[in-house]
Amino acid sequence: MHNLKEIRKDYSKFEKDLEKRSVKIDFNNLKNLDELNKKESHKLDMAIKVMKMIGIKVKRKNNDIEIYGNSHLQLDRKFHIKNFMKDHRIFMMSVIAALTFGGNMWVINDKDSINTSFPSFLKILRKPGAKIS
Repeated sequence: MHNLKEIRKDYSKFEKDLEKRSVKIDFNNLKNLDELNKKESHKLDMAIKVMKMIGIKVKRKNNDIEIYGNSHLQLDRKFHIKNFMKDHRIFMMSVIAALTFGGNMWVINDKDSINTSFPSFLKILRKPGAKIS
């Protein structure tokens, strides 16, 4: 079982190998995302808000978004994710972003939002060593 630091290190090696081989994977242009803003919460709007909050450049045109990646993103301040209408998808996305990008401190409200859809989410993340309180 790998811990999260090893996973990030392996991914970094993979990314550098792709750069050397001039391989470009482009999943930065996402189209027709209107379904994400239906139902009880506006998931697309909230996801864009979180990405911008942590310093990722995102352009939106109607229901399409373009994400400008930054493999050297450094997060050195506190992030507070709140007011996302207890949408479990936004909670889980934020937790994965916090674990992936690191940073000094993340506060993500409404941990109970996952209780009906994926109650073991945090337990599973803790197994390989994620430090979540």
